[in-house]
Amino acid sequence: MNIRPFVPPMLPLDESEDRWGHFGMLDFYATAALAQLNGMMLASAKADLFWLTWLLKEAQSSNVIEGTVTTFDEILGENAGVVVPVERQDDVKEVVNYHKAMQAGLEEIAAGRPLTLSLVRALHALLLQGSRGEHKHPGQWRKVQVHIGMPGSGMDEATFIPPEPVHVESLLENWEAFLHRNDMNPIIQAAVMHAQFEMIHPFCDGNGRMGRLLITLFLAEKKVISKPCFYMSAYLQAHRSEYYSALGNISRLGDWHDWISFFLKAVVERSQGNINLLDAMNRLYEVSKKDFSESTASSTAVQILDYMFAKPVFTLPDIYHHFEKSMSRQGIMNIINKLAQAGIVEKVSSGKGRVPAIWRFTELMKLLGE
Repeated sequence: MNIRPFVPPMLPLDESEDRWGHFGMLDFYATAALAQLNGMMLASAKADLFWLTWLLKEAQSSNVIEGTVTTFDEILGENAGVVVPVERQDDVKEVVNYHKAMQAGLEEIAAGRPLTLSLVRALHALLLQGSRGEHKHPGQWRKVQVHIGMPGSGMDEATFIPPEPVHVESLLENWEAFLHRNDMNPIIQAAVMHAQFEMIHPFCDGNGRMGRLLITLFLAEKKVISKPCFYMSAYLQAHRSEYYSALGNISRLGDWHDWISFFLKAVVERSQGNINLLDAMNRLYEVSKKDFSESTASSTAVQILDYMFAKPVFTLPDIYHHFEKSMSRQGIMNIINKLAQAGIVEKVSSGKGRVPAIWRFTELMKLLGE
């Protein structure tokens, strides 16, 4: 197969050019679904307890698309201070880096920093830091030709060849200017932004993860979401063939409409999925408040509940450290033992030596689909 490098056309910077067509009610449904999700997050008194777990789930899903397979228990365990076996450390590190880069980006956006090329480079450096891609020029635009295909395949077997390095900076400058448009639906703008970034493929490694991360950051900057409640990767992982096909049709056929329609459907489905999940988590929290109090006869049990909603997989040393100024170790241990007796928490692995036992909040893990 003889595929030449594809140089994406520059993106339009004013409303006089409309190359994408119209999307009718799909456009409306996506906007409404995302607005409903955002409104529910703003109204939820406990939304801040939930979003960290969602973010970790997003990090896992985004990396699965790239072939990095980790379990949700592993990711949550690492977040609670569990030491990962040596043979799993590279995979888990990539997921943890995605989580750190997303958090850092959201903090910058919340502080008023615009989504710029400078920020993209800084976040990419975090994404690759200490991972398998750390020698592939983190935070630097590529200076070499790359291609996309099966692992180990050559340029002649590529499924897509991004533009030559000489075009990268001018394309990115146009891409950044496009992000600052304020005269179009930001959800459609996010779809175009993501696809163009993937076609430019500006880094030597981590472009897919970076491009998916940028969707959430862009919607946050545009204030479409006020809290970090929307992530796309789970949908893209579940529809991976359709995802790559719709992206590929842009370079092969110039078909932006197919891609944007796919993206809008993803927004509708993921928004509705997170609406349902948020509703279920709110209900579980209210039920659990009663269960925790009755099972432990402790006035501080609700504080433990809040901790477990943010960290449903945990270790006792991690809890001890978190509450060291407000609870005694013995008091915490008594609460955990009573919760275990009631079947509310369970030990999933026994500790040995300096390796602590791993526990989990059973019903929340079931709700999250483990």
